[in-house]
Amino acid sequence: MDPEENYDLTESLVGGDNDAYPADISMGSNNRNTSPTTRCSGRIRSLPTLFFIVTPMIIFIIVVFLSAALIPTDVTSNSSKQATSLRDSMMQYLARHIMPYDVPNIASLGFQSNGQPKPDGMSDGIVDQTVYYSIQAKTLYPWTDSIPQDVYFEYVVPYAVTNEPRTNHRPLLFNALKDTLKQYERAAIGNSTQSTQDQIKEVVKLINTELWALMGRDSKPIVFKASLTPRIYDPLSVIAFGYSSCTGLAIMLVSALRSVGIPARMAGTPAWYGDPSKGDHSWVEVYVVSNESGKDGKWMFLEPTPGIAEGKEDTANADNLDRDPCKRWFCKADRFNGSTKTYATRYDKQATSFFPMAWADDDRGVPGEDRSKFYTSTCGKCK
Repeated sequence: MDPEENYDLTESLVGGDNDAYPADISMGSNNRNTSPTTRCSGRIRSLPTLFFIVTPMIIFIIVVFLSAALIPTDVTSNSSKQATSLRDSMMQYLARHIMPYDVPNIASLGFQSNGQPKPDGMSDGIVDQTVYYSIQAKTLYPWTDSIPQDVYFEYVVPYAVTNEPRTNHRPLLFNALKDTLKQYERAAIGNSTQSTQDQIKEVVKLINTELWALMGRDSKPIVFKASLTPRIYDPLSVIAFGYSSCTGLAIMLVSALRSVGIPARMAGTPAWYGDPSKGDHSWVEVYVVSNESGKDGKWMFLEPTPGIAEGKEDTANADNLDRDPCKRWFCKADRFNGSTKTYATRYDKQATSFFPMAWADDDRGVPGEDRSKFYTSTCGKCK
């Protein structure tokens, strides 16, 4: 390149101040008789220009390298490890306490999944999907931070409630409720001063209000119909038929709450007054934290409120956790006089009891908890 061209290029880069460096002009001239000392002096004077051009470029490259190569890789690696560790812990918990009905199908359920892509034509089992969305719920909804891990593992992560058919309902319910709960996501809720307890109560009522129309078909909400257990009592069957009895509706609501990271379980009695001929009933219990640490939480109960049509949600008055227990039709002293036994479902094999199912008299495969004392005390006061 001719020295004149070299000067013109430098001039265009630094802004073209012709008076700044007179020596540069002498370098760009065609005076070949200029002494080496003068030309060297001109080069030295041009170093500040090069310094101010090159140095920022070097610093920029270093910063980009450190930011793009080192920091994100480290953060992504740690985040990936944490997610993998949580997934493995959840899978191990579910496998360790697997119900007897599921042992023959342990592979097809997905317990042997390693989280790797499957061959063409194959997919993950429902357990892997359930665990994935259990982690997604923790990522999306802030109330999950206050729920103790042992409670979350037992009452959110499981893919089933009792011995109902095992179906892939978790992703369906999670995605169906996402728009409904948009205002409760971490990004939307920001630095809200609302307590976790109030958040959970609000969300439970909202889901019990909107779930039935949201998952209904042909613009008709899911409704109650008696005497359908065990024919229609898993979530996908309830959605497909558009109705179920109290057991199917309770399992449906429990599954919906679990899909968004709220611990829930089914409660009920297999026989009013201890007499199977008097009928049975099922409802829902929800774990509500008492403070932000999640300690000393308690189980509160409500009934599913099906039949709420789209557009009628505001006037529907769906059941909620703050309602006076005595306002529920079944919570009366004459029913809970000591003769009615009440239980709640569990998943952990260490449970000291089992959940008796009116539709399967001799089946002891579902772990349970005896709640008779609580309901006798609570409903025994109601006239």
